[in-house]
Order: sequence, then structure tokens, then C-alpha cells
Amino acid sequence: MGGSTEQGAAVPGSADDAGVPHDEGGLLRDIARQGRRLLDAPAAFVAVVSEDGPTITVRAADGPHEDGRLDLPGHHPSGAALLDGSPLWCGDAESAPATSGPHEDGALHAVVAVRLGHLRGYAPRRSVAALYLADRRPRTVTEGERVQLTSFARLAGAAMEKTQLLDVAIARLYGLEQQSARTAADLDRMRALRSAHYGFIDLAVARGDARAFVVEADRRLGASVRLCTDDGLVVAASRSAAAGPEPGVPDGRRMVVPVLAGDRRMGDLLLEMDSPLADPDGQLLLLIAQAAAVILRQLDDSRESQARRALLNELITTPQPTGTLVERARRLGVRLDRPYVVVVLRPDGVSPHWASMWSAAFAARGDGLSALHDDDIVLLLPGEADPAEIARTAAEESGALFGRPVTAAASDSGSGPERVAVRYRQALRCLDVMISMELAGRGVSVRELGFLPMLLAGREGIDQFIDATLQPVLDYDRHRDGDLARTLDAYFEAGRSPTNAAELLHMHPNTVTRRLDRVKRLLGPTWQLPARALEIQLALRLHRLLTEL
Repeated sequence: MGGSTEQGAAVPGSADDAGVPHDEGGLLRDIARQGRRLLDAPAAFVAVVSEDGPTITVRAADGPHEDGRLDLPGHHPSGAALLDGSPLWCGDAESAPATSGPHEDGALHAVVAVRLGHLRGYAPRRSVAALYLADRRPRTVTEGERVQLTSFARLAGAAMEKTQLLDVAIARLYGLEQQSARTAADLDRMRALRSAHYGFIDLAVARGDARAFVVEADRRLGASVRLCTDDGLVVAASRSAAAGPEPGVPDGRRMVVPVLAGDRRMGDLLLEMDSPLADPDGQLLLLIAQAAAVILRQLDDSRESQARRALLNELITTPQPTGTLVERARRLGVRLDRPYVVVVLRPDGVSPHWASMWSAAFAARGDGLSALHDDDIVLLLPGEADPAEIARTAAEESGALFGRPVTAAASDSGSGPERVAVRYRQALRCLDVMISMELAGRGVSVRELGFLPMLLAGREGIDQFIDATLQPVLDYDRHRDGDLARTLDAYFEAGRSPTNAAELLHMHPNTVTRRLDRVKRLLGPTWQLPARALEIQLALRLHRLLTEL
């Protein structure tokens, strides 16, 4: 070393200098070069020193020994000395034994070693990075040089940490970029799968074309495809699947994929291929199987819906259903021996397709039946719900869906297969009355309209009204040669006064009272309530008119 630098000379470089290299190797070489200039030393290097032994690992060097093959005196500092002692270690130049170096001009003497900080990620946990300044001649380090070298070591350590953090950040950024690229690739793959899935759903739902469905599956998978029901019926096959696999015999070139709707196995997709499916195609196959369940479910629902519609049409047109009809209803889950209501709706201007779709869905809520008959929707709904409430709900829901008023009429609640046709005619008469009274767009029950449907249904309806209202009284008069109907007529004409009625009939008031007691037993205790009394008076008037003609 030619001589010492003056005390107070400027410390070269800074951790924040624009010229500081941003890669670790360049930074360490720059630290060695600046340190060498600081003390005008002929050789400098940066090394990692372990705590447990004298072995050092050179990271960068400046001077004639840049290849890193350096022989140091045996008294150079250990890692423990730099970790736990003073950050600056100076060798004893006068007593340092010389060792032969790699060059012929003499060995190096360790003049000074200064701790720079930890090399995170590059060295063991208890190791330090140190700057070594070496000379071939013994020399001392002044106090000023010590201060300058210690300050420089702090700045160099800060620069090293900054570079290391930058390296970590760059590594993390690279990892994020890689992850982002993988995520983008996954998203692209998911978008492609979703697009293909939507395409198959469209084929299954919008078009319901099983043949087009399996042909498209053949094209996308590169495998012949057949779609079968759970009982082995082939619904559709792609062109190349004419000699495809049979269910239950999968092998290396054949595959049987179950088509499920929930826990129910609707059928199978049968594939025959030249090579195993790649991963994306394997995932697409599962989505195709899901879409295929829609086609098979539509076919299954179509068969059952046809059976339910046919059953209801026969029930409302057959006065006395046969045992076969009752058994068919039982197989479809409809118990005709329990209470039910028949509802008739008139959806004017609505396509039969939409009317059928809505009615089937509405009836399915309560395991009922639906059908289209003479452009009307007919529902048979099991249960004991209020018929008027059922009619209003049906009118409101269908009207909201169809975007126009829908009129609905419900029969009385009843049971028995032989009464379905009667309940249907009852609800139909009620519906006709609603239309004639310009009450379209509402839902009512037969009981709410009272006797109006029967009166407006012609002579048959009038006879039914008279029988429904006065049948017990008329039967008594016919079989007992009684006169209860005439007594009732006189009672109402006399303002409900038994005494005045007796004067009109020319009999004793007690006789009238006894006859009215018998009427009460025949018609029930509510026969004199206003609504019931009005029906009885009207039935009496109509009966008199018809018998006097």
C-alpha cells in the first residue's frame, strides 16, 4: 500500500447514489473497488465469513487477485469476531507471519476487515459479509481511516440490503407474473369450457335436438357418441357411432359416462375414441353429460306429461271412469279418492305451447293433473285448500306470466273419480258466467257465484238448481203426498209469518208450524238465513213456473 488517505477525506459512494448497481454481483465488485480506493490498498475483496471457522467464500474482488484465489494470513478474523465484536478488525502487521500467495511477488497480509452486514438468502444464518483490504507490506490504519472505512461499510451494507430487497421483490414479481400467466391461461380455458357448455345447453334446452347434440359432441371430442336412456333405448347417435360401444363394456377405447339429474341416473353417454381424452376434453365431457341430462329429462317429462294430459282429458269427458283410469291415476301419483278441486282457466290469445308449459308446472306443485281442452286450461288439484283461493292464485300467476288477464273458475271440493266430469262442468259454467258478466281477469269459485252458474246454464242448469236446493222437500211431498213446498211458498209470501201463512192456506197456525219444523229437519237449521232463504224462494218460484207450464 503506497500510503494512507488523509483523515476527513470524503467517503466515496452512497447507498442512494444513482450509479449504484442494482445487481448483487455488480454491487459487491463496486464495494471492493471503492474500498480499495478509500485506503489505497493494492487488493480488496468481499467475502462471506462463517461464525464457526476461518473459511471464507469470496464473492467479489478488485486488484491483482480478481480471480478470488487468495491466501490470507492465519490470523485473519473469524465470523464470530465480526459478529459479536467490533465491526472493524485490523491485523497486526508487524507480527503477521507471511504465507505464500498465488503470485511470485509475495504473500498478502490482511490489513483490515470491516463487517458489511448479512447476506440474506446467500449465506448461513450466523455468517457475515466483510470487506477485506490486503497489502503485501505491513502497515497501520489511522483513526481517520477507521472512521471513513466504518462509515463506508454502513453505506455499503445499506446498499446491499436495498439490492437484496430489490432481488426479492423482482423474484416475487416474477412469481406473480408466472402465477398471473397461469391464471390467465386457466381463465381462458374456463371461458372456452363455459362457452362450449352454454352451446350444449342451448342445443338441449332451446332446440331439444338430441341428434344435433350428439353430432356436436362428436365434433368437439373427436369420438363417436351415442345418447341412451336408462333402459338402453338409443335416443340419438352421431354418424360414426353406428357400431359404437354397448353399455357396460368400457375399455381403453370405449367409455360409458352416466348422465345424472341429481341422484337419478337418466341414461348414459357412450363414447368410442381412437385415443384417450386430454384433460380439457375430459372436463368438457362432464359438462356435456350435464347438458345431456336436460335432453333425457325433457324426454322423460314429455312421456309422463302426455300420460297425465291424456288421463285428465278422459276423466273430464267420461261420466263413469273405468277402473283402468283409476289405476292409471294411481300410477301417476294422483289419488282420486281424496279431496280435489277442478279449475278451468281461459287464457285468450295465449299460444297452446305456453299455456301447456305453465299449467303443467302449476299442477306439478301439488302432484295434480293438467290438460288443454277446447282452448281452456283444466287443472285437477288434490288437497283441501279453499277453491276460491286456488282460482285467484291461478288467475294472478298465469296473467302475470302471459301478460294479459286470465279468468279462472274453481269447482267445489270433492272426491271420487266419477265426480271429476261433474266438477269440470261446474267450473266451466262458472267460467262462462264470469265471461258473460264481464268479470274477465279474476278468479272465483262456484260457491262464490252461488246459483248464477246453474240459472244461466239453461233448463238443465235450472233443474239442477231446484234439485240442489229443494230436493229433500220435493221428495217428501212426492212420497208422502205432503204439501211442504206449498207451505214454504205461502210462508215466504206472508212475510215469514206462520199465522199469516195459515190464513193464506186456510189451515190452523199449529199445522203450519209443524210443517215448518219438518222443513227444518229436511233442509237443515240454516234454511232461514238470508242467503239460503233467497235461494229457497227462487227455487220455489222456478219450480212453480215449471210445474204450471
